[in-house]
Amino acid sequence: MLIDDWWSRYREIIPDFERFLAALALPPPVYLRVNPRRTNAAALQDRLAARGVRLESVPVPGAFRADGLSRPGSTSEFLLGHYYVQGLSSMLPVLALAPEPGQRVLDLCAAPGSKTTQIADEIEDRGLLIANDFKIPRLRALQSNLERIGVTCAAVTSYRGESFPGRISFDRVLVDAPCSGEGTWRERPPRRSRDWDPSQPERLHPLQLRVLSRAADLVAPGGVLVYSTCTYAPEENEAVVDDLLALRSDLSIEPVAPPVPHAPGLTAWQGRTFRNELGLAARIYPHLVDSWGFFIARLRRT
Repeated sequence: MLIDDWWSRYREIIPDFERFLAALALPPPVYLRVNPRRTNAAALQDRLAARGVRLESVPVPGAFRADGLSRPGSTSEFLLGHYYVQGLSSMLPVLALAPEPGQRVLDLCAAPGSKTTQIADEIEDRGLLIANDFKIPRLRALQSNLERIGVTCAAVTSYRGESFPGRISFDRVLVDAPCSGEGTWRERPPRRSRDWDPSQPERLHPLQLRVLSRAADLVAPGGVLVYSTCTYAPEENEAVVDDLLALRSDLSIEPVAPPVPHAPGLTAWQGRTFRNELGLAARIYPHLVDSWGFFIARLRRT
């Protein structure tokens, strides 16, 4: 199976499908977030301009597109923690989460730390931030990034997401779930079926549902739960949220309105009908936003 054959299953659900395919052939730009603990936007712009790098504002506070930064992880500014490299689409789930200073926040699938460090920015290092991930090698990257950026409000834990202990509840919980990663194939595309497993979306669905169900247990009444993936597969996106809502009467979907062009969540896929509220979720496509593909749903525990 060629990669184009795999994409064809999305022809009916991705708007302007030919532009979508064309976008997949283009290398993604470099985006970064300025680290307010180490510097500010003006100072970083001046330092990178001396290297021939131009920073262009994007619709996320403190974030920029970096033109001319071919090796973003090898500059002295990166090593000093002046910025964090992160795809523009990857920044949007934390905007949907909208954490506030002083809150208790759980990033249930945190490594390598992109969204964890962004959450720390949003809460101004005031509050409790738990960064959890199960795989030890990924924890090393998470810990390294937290130290490089200078986050002081975070504690790192290592539990399976579906069995995270329920000793405390959280005002905000983010589940950036393990997924098939189709949205990142623009950067690292597989070539043939041996490079990926076409059954992966169906196989990952039960794990994603278990993790999301546990996350719902951990949200305090009135709190917010955000579920995101970097994939297009409805089996891993709308179907997971729809199945969760069938199990939980104490959750409701709220609108996701990212500050970039996006498509609504699906209400049907291959003969299955999802509840209409799934249209309040957001789908991010690379021909609408020059970045990765993403899915974002925001729920509130009533």
